[in-house]
Amino acid sequence: MNLAAISAITRKDVVDAIRHRYLLTAMATPLFVALMFRVMLPGMNSRAILTIVVEDAGHSQMVSDLRQAAQIEPASASGVVADVERRNAIGGLVVPANFDADIAAGKQPELTVYVNNRKNVFEQSGFRRLVNETVREFAKQPQPARLTWVDIDESAKRETVRGTDLNRLLLPLLLLLTLGMIGAFVVPLLIVEEKEKRTLDFLLSSPAGLNDILAGKGLTGVVYTLLIAALLLGINRQFVENWFFTLMTIALGLGFVVAVGLVIGSLLKNTMQVNTWASLVLIVLLVPAFPSLGLSGWFDTAMRAVPTHYLSDALRLSMAGTIGRELWIDWAVLAGCTVITFLAAAWALHRRA
Repeated sequence: MNLAAISAITRKDVVDAIRHRYLLTAMATPLFVALMFRVMLPGMNSRAILTIVVEDAGHSQMVSDLRQAAQIEPASASGVVADVERRNAIGGLVVPANFDADIAAGKQPELTVYVNNRKNVFEQSGFRRLVNETVREFAKQPQPARLTWVDIDESAKRETVRGTDLNRLLLPLLLLLTLGMIGAFVVPLLIVEEKEKRTLDFLLSSPAGLNDILAGKGLTGVVYTLLIAALLLGINRQFVENWFFTLMTIALGLGFVVAVGLVIGSLLKNTMQVNTWASLVLIVLLVPAFPSLGLSGWFDTAMRAVPTHYLSDALRLSMAGTIGRELWIDWAVLAGCTVITFLAAAWALHRRA
């Protein structure tokens, strides 16, 4: 392969993409969606939204800190759970009498947190994040306390790690949206524009071969995907438990979506066709990242035929720090699909050259 030709094609396309309003919009969409959700999700300044019932036998300083960010209501004799339901609060805390002393001694006291699941998912997410951040800032250490989260509606206790369920759902979806936009729109448009401007023949008559052109277009997609993914991870860095495996998963997913983009760009002839078909491709790539929402079993089974099902699952597992057999299977499927798709892209472009 001609490295100089690949580098020249990549530099040209990176600059052209910045000047191309449509391409720039496609690349900026995931960032816009991420910022929109950050604004929508209640955070540390949600005093008007979050009302918390607290049982604080030891008059903890942490509860005083929490008052700066939420409306605190003391628990009555009927108990925290009953008060949460009666007052329609977002949740409740049971703070042990010796909580502050144990934190000062470097221990990890247990803090029981009740969640009102009648509230919407945004309020629950804001509550979870608020409790995690307040406890962490109060103790000034990574694992200050053992948080036991209790679902009031289901009356079932469950341990939780740092972060929120909503954010752990949204971040993989946003990363997949980034990859999907690059694979379905950006890379195909880079190839199709060469066809429309009749510059593909010029490139082929230059020292650059078809494989060099594919590599240059693919690297342009890689550059922009890594840039946007880095910004997304930077905004949501507190929700990534294992950076190495998360970055490995993104790299594998990036290879697959770039290959998909090369196939689309090789098969289609003009921008109008890309606009028409890329939207359908993007929907197919994104659907596996959404929860099934109680749909029938055949839908979940069908989603396993879409490679991004394994990418979404791998992102969820790696960001949660859950490393095991399931993650390795996801990686193997992604790697196999990437190789097959790259071969299909090379065949399609050679056939139409």
